[in-house]
Amino acid sequence: MLILSLELKNIKSHRDTVLSFSAGINVLCGPNGVGKSTIFEAIGYCLFGVNAQDFVSRAERFLSIGAKKGEISVVFQPADGELYRATRTVGAAAKWLLAKKVGDVFEVEDHANLQETEARIATLLGLNNGRPLADQFKLVIGPFQNDFLGPFVIKQPTKRQDAFDEILGIDAWRKTFDGTKTLMSAIQAKAETLKAEVAGREEQVAALPAKLAEASAVRDGEAARRAELASQNAGLEKISAELATLDEEKRKLDLSVGELKGVEERIASGKDHVAAQQLLVEQSRAAAAATAEAAAGKESYDFAEERLKTLRQEEQAKLQLERQGAALEKEISTLAGRLEIERREQLESAQQIEQDAARLSEEETAVATRSAALKTEGEECRRRLAEAQQVAADFRLLPLHQVERAVPYLFASLDRLEAIAVEVREKGKLLETEGDVRSRAERLPALKEELKKVHAERAELQGRKLSLVEGREKLASGQCPYFHEACQNLSSNGGADLEARLDLLDGKMAELDAGAREVAAALAEAESAEKELLSLQKVRADLQRLAADQEKAELDFSRALQPVAPEGLVAAAAVWGTASGIPADLLQLQTALQLTLPETVAERRREVEEWRTRVHHLVASLQEALSARLVSAEEPVQRCERQEVELRAKGDELKRAQEELAARRKRLEARGDAISEQEKKLESQRGVHVAVKESLSRYDGVDAGIAAAEADLAKFREARDSYIANQKAAEELPKREDTLAKYQDRLAALERERVARSQEIQTLQGAYCADRHEAARGSREILVTRIATLSAELVSLAESARRLEGEVALLTALAQEVEKKKGAIDELNEQGALVKFLRNQVFKNVSAQLSERFREEISFRADRIYRNIAESDEELYWGENYQVVLKDLVEGSVRERTDDQLSGGQMMSAVVALRLALLQTIGARVAFFDEPTSNLDADRRENLARAFRAIDVGQEEVTEHWYDQLFLVSHDVSFTEITDQMIQLGEKNL
Repeated sequence: MLILSLELKNIKSHRDTVLSFSAGINVLCGPNGVGKSTIFEAIGYCLFGVNAQDFVSRAERFLSIGAKKGEISVVFQPADGELYRATRTVGAAAKWLLAKKVGDVFEVEDHANLQETEARIATLLGLNNGRPLADQFKLVIGPFQNDFLGPFVIKQPTKRQDAFDEILGIDAWRKTFDGTKTLMSAIQAKAETLKAEVAGREEQVAALPAKLAEASAVRDGEAARRAELASQNAGLEKISAELATLDEEKRKLDLSVGELKGVEERIASGKDHVAAQQLLVEQSRAAAAATAEAAAGKESYDFAEERLKTLRQEEQAKLQLERQGAALEKEISTLAGRLEIERREQLESAQQIEQDAARLSEEETAVATRSAALKTEGEECRRRLAEAQQVAADFRLLPLHQVERAVPYLFASLDRLEAIAVEVREKGKLLETEGDVRSRAERLPALKEELKKVHAERAELQGRKLSLVEGREKLASGQCPYFHEACQNLSSNGGADLEARLDLLDGKMAELDAGAREVAAALAEAESAEKELLSLQKVRADLQRLAADQEKAELDFSRALQPVAPEGLVAAAAVWGTASGIPADLLQLQTALQLTLPETVAERRREVEEWRTRVHHLVASLQEALSARLVSAEEPVQRCERQEVELRAKGDELKRAQEELAARRKRLEARGDAISEQEKKLESQRGVHVAVKESLSRYDGVDAGIAAAEADLAKFREARDSYIANQKAAEELPKREDTLAKYQDRLAALERERVARSQEIQTLQGAYCADRHEAARGSREILVTRIATLSAELVSLAESARRLEGEVALLTALAQEVEKKKGAIDELNEQGALVKFLRNQVFKNVSAQLSERFREEISFRADRIYRNIAESDEELYWGENYQVVLKDLVEGSVRERTDDQLSGGQMMSAVVALRLALLQTIGARVAFFDEPTSNLDADRRENLARAFRAIDVGQEEVTEHWYDQLFLVSHDVSFTEITDQMIQLGEKNL
């Protein structure tokens, strides 16, 4: 699996960054704050689904300042060789998309949700082991910079064990053991609860037979009540039919009596209506006589009223003509005065326009003359300014300005030379003891041979001793093992001789052991000298490398100095001074730019610093002269430009004045046209005024006619009022007489209806019997009461039956439930036994066994890596509770050091080794290391770099090659020699 490229948009310090990665080791370097760690965070966010809050307190802080939305894209190649691109946005409505490259384009795969996208990516990365991708990245593949030591330095053993169990994925067994404790308690509690429920409900089920008997008795009583109720309902139907007949007879009698009363009431009301209508008829007849008498006076009044209306209209027309005449007189007077004023002002305006035209012509001639002269002067001033600006531009191109940029590179080379010199001195001191070490190391073959001889002699003596001991045991019986007879040696005190020989052998073996220890000590010293000699050979190789580095640093210094060589600076400055007209003293230039390079780095640094200061002062003095020259050249140009602006403004002003003058002439012409129109209007108004005076003469007799008409109205008003007052009543006389005749006919019909109703009532009273009706009502009430009683009893019995049936059903269900719960209790007892067995025999031990196996495997791999990094005989071991342990041999005994007993470099080296072995164990094909050289000295950093390269190529003394890509963030130059790709981050990435 390979990560091929990464694209960042608006992510922290990366506004728009695109990076490409290679297989093997990729090192990201650059100054602090350029976003090296952000690269790893972005890959974790986009490819592994880590939440942005895991990097920052709020997701918004993962964005660049001022940005509302960001985007990360990672192109990667799984083991199948296809190309995929994961894209994830940051901000509102964030999305996570996976696309597969088909042809030349990436086609987005259709996933239902983020979980499906994560599962698909985990499958492609080969990490679909049931754990979230984010956890695998944060815990193992790419721990954050602040969490690199993380769980390794946790003081509490239990917490450290929990953390690494989670990293290794074996915490599930321990969590299962802890979780099943609650399950065990829940099973036992549930069984006890069921037992208590069964005990209580068995008592309730015991009442079931009694409830069945009571329900049977209630059903028998309900059947008897239903038979009696049917009998009572039949009697009720019979008496109800008889009572319905009597009710109908009573209803008809009451209806006839009520209708007779209604007829009598209408007869009385009809008589009142007839009397009132007769009065209205008499009033209409009197009104008809009065209207006939006043008819002539009303006609005279109407004629006078019409005549007065016509005269009033003529009076209004006369008043309108009088007002129109007055208005015309006023308007004619106003127009005549205004025309006189307009003619006078028109003449004055014409004279003023001619005067202004002559003045503007003179001013335009003067402006044109001044503009021509100023243009010539301005061109000359601008030419002199352009020359001064070109001189300044040529000055900016002088190599003098490159000195400030070149000095940091010179200082960097001097720093490197100084560091090399210090390292050469330190390593030279180590070589001072090489002669003594070599002489001690040369004794190693002879000492080995001597020790071999001593061991051989002792082995021979040991064999002889064993033979004597064996013989002594056989002779102890007193029989010769060969002749099977009494041993003559024993009888002649040969046993004492045997013991003496054994003592002699023990003495010689003790002497040999003492000599072997002395030779072993000398041999250990010689072996140590040989190892030290190998280290000194490495130091000599380092000195050769440092010599090459020193030569390279000197070459870098020369290359950095070449563009700003003093001879070139002097020549370029002299040429510029001659061309610019600012002559430079050649001796002064040579003195200021002279640079000597002493042998010692410190003196050379001081000389370079003084040289930079002299160059800076020289550039400042020349810049000051140029600035003064530019100021003197710019002032005439600015003066001409100000005058040109003033003249252009004056010309614009004269142009506007000419335009205004033309407008005034047009307005004067328009004013003359308006005066002519006003004269025509005045003549027209005078003609209208004459016509109005002639029209007024037709209305001379209107006032006298109005007075005569008003007198006639007063004379005939009384007759008109009498006519109007009686007119309506007189007109209603025929209608009122017709209504009176109708009222009289209806009253006669009502009298006939009253007689018929009286005869019908007498017939109905003869057929109806009130006593029989009352007796039928009493019988019906008795039957209704009994039926209601029986119905209530039936309802009560039915309710009791339903209640008893419910209780019987409930008790039956309880009996069935009791049986079920007894079965459930048996099942829970079996489950409890199974859980107890699993907890005690499986879950309790698997986590510890897996932890031990993982620690052994990881310790084996990590120890090989650690030895390569530390270059020591210390053994790295991952102990109980995941404690980091270093073992070594001190004075013949094994020494173990843990945690606080280790230096920062030892702890960091051990953690790096363990993390590399841990990654290999879990099968990760890609890994991220953020500043793995913290707390490591120079030697360990170089060793670590070589260890990474050894892993990359799969050297057996370190470990096999297990990853496809390794990403490192480091400021250390040691990694430049082992990386497959060095990615330099800086301002261009911001």
